[in-house]
Amino acid sequence: MAKLRPSMSVEEFDDGYFYAADLKAFAHRLGIAVGGRRKLELETLIRDFLRTGTVPTGRPVLGRRSGEDRDRLAAETIVRAYVDDKRTKAFLRGLVHARALSLKDKSGQWYWLNDWRRTQLQAGKRITYADLGNRLLELMRTEKRLPRIPAARFNNFITDFRADPANEGKSRADALAA
Repeated sequence: MAKLRPSMSVEEFDDGYFYAADLKAFAHRLGIAVGGRRKLELETLIRDFLRTGTVPTGRPVLGRRSGEDRDRLAAETIVRAYVDDKRTKAFLRGLVHARALSLKDKSGQWYWLNDWRRTQLQAGKRITYADLGNRLLELMRTEKRLPRIPAARFNNFITDFRADPANEGKSRADALAA
C-alpha cells in the first residue's frame, strides 16, 4: 500500500487505496479542515492540495451533535439538524409516495440524497424537507441505475472484475492479485 505524503503526485494518490482514518490523519497534517467530511470529500480536497500545493479553505458542514434537538419533520421545516434515520427516511418516503405511490427504493438513493443535501448546505442554500422529498422523488424516478457511489472504489473494482467475461471462473483472490 502506498504511503501518503505531501510530495506524491495525483496519479500516485489515485493509484492507491487509503482507509478513511488514514485520509483524515493526512488531511489534518496538511491543514485541511476535516470535520465530519466523508472519505470522498477528503479525497477530493487532498487531490486539490497535491495538484496545487495550496490547502483548500472550505469548511465542512457540521451535522447535528448527539443530544441536540432534531428538526421537526414537516415539509415546510428548514433543514438544520438533519438526522439520517428510519424515522426521517419514512417521512421522506411519505412525501414521495403522496405524489407517486408506486415508486420503489433505488440502490444508492440515500447516499445521493445526502450528497445533494450537503452540497446545498455548503453552498449556503436554505432547503426544506419538501426540497429533500422532491430530490428523492427525482432520484427514485431515474430510469436507469443511479451512479455508483464513488468512495466504494475497491468494491466497484471487484464488481467490474467479476462482470468481465475474460475473468469468468476466477476467484476473489485472483481479483485481489490483479
